[in-house]
Amino acid sequence: MASKVCDAVPSETKPWQLSRTAYGRGIPALCLLHQEIEKFYNFMQSTPIEFLLRAEAVRRIEDVVLAIWPSSCVDVFGSFRTGLNLPVSDIDMVVYHANHWHKAPLHELQRELIARGVAEPDSISVLDKASMPVVKFTETISQIKFDVNFNAAASGVQAAELIREFIRQYPDLPKLVMVLKQFLTIQGLNEVYSTGGVSSYALTLMCISFLKQQARCKKKYNCHNKLGLLLLQFLDYYGRKFDFFKYGISVLAEDGCVEKERLRSTLGENNWQSVLSIEDPVTPTNDIGRSSYAALHVMQGFEAAYLKLSKLVDSDASKIEGPILGSIIEVPQSVINYRAWVQYNFQHLMPKSCPVYSANQKLEAKRTTSSSASEDERSEGRRPVYFRSGFRRT
Repeated sequence: MASKVCDAVPSETKPWQLSRTAYGRGIPALCLLHQEIEKFYNFMQSTPIEFLLRAEAVRRIEDVVLAIWPSSCVDVFGSFRTGLNLPVSDIDMVVYHANHWHKAPLHELQRELIARGVAEPDSISVLDKASMPVVKFTETISQIKFDVNFNAAASGVQAAELIREFIRQYPDLPKLVMVLKQFLTIQGLNEVYSTGGVSSYALTLMCISFLKQQARCKKKYNCHNKLGLLLLQFLDYYGRKFDFFKYGISVLAEDGCVEKERLRSTLGENNWQSVLSIEDPVTPTNDIGRSSYAALHVMQGFEAAYLKLSKLVDSDASKIEGPILGSIIEVPQSVINYRAWVQYNFQHLMPKSCPVYSANQKLEAKRTTSSSASEDERSEGRRPVYFRSGFRRT
């Protein structure tokens, strides 16, 4: 078993930022911001070792589930399935059973995970009163956090596949989502259950809605500053312009939104009370934003970030002294330490024919692709697939 994560791994630089020499040389701030977003996205993507560690952790959880319920089926959904996960994002799993459980056996799974040493005993909790009952825990070897649901999360797999389709349609979507997810994480507003913030799925739907609106307006972008401009426009759109009291967000609508009055026929009365209304494209009767009671704080955060970035973007290019994106987001040292720990302790997961990358290296275009990877995964710039397709075994 690998040693515990070291909390004192030294790091003198922020590898996701541009070199200091890039600033103050007359390059427009918006172009610098575009480059920073590109580099941030490349840095935050999973390295092959990180990906394989997650895949192996999924297998270990799956083995426990199948040992208890041999006729069940396990699947992965959420950001790990879509490739939009941050380095320390949770992994979402769902357990199916042909006959369905009258009551999800949460505590039975809890006991077995502890008995087999798969979950850290102090980390495991059962949320049986939540709208979607779940077992939450940290996997012992990888130190990755898991959320395991039963049956009810089946639509999550469909949702993940839908997101993958939108990624094909909007190639800039992953980069925008990755930056905004980290922004909400730093603000402590990325958890719905504990803080009333905006979930990863909700944020992704908001990004898709925004990009649909931009496409509908037929806006033209310069390839040298596009990402910087998209980020600013997103923050402005949801932080200052979008009327959350009049409109709901819908990726199924042509312009990405719909009047709340029209949602009354599909959303229940309880859902209608939410400030942030996001129509679930898989289950239209479900409002993804209904539990985000701190949604207004999120929008205020978007506005503050917009104002801060706008001021920097409007600066004299010759007087820019340092990172622009770094004014609203950061990568905590604990995350950099964890990634270094993973790279050091789990190199054995890599096939010998594949190179080992550092967590600080760019992996977008140079990532090695296995000969068995699908064309979809090649076109999306995804990491190689070394295990069963779909994360599913019966």
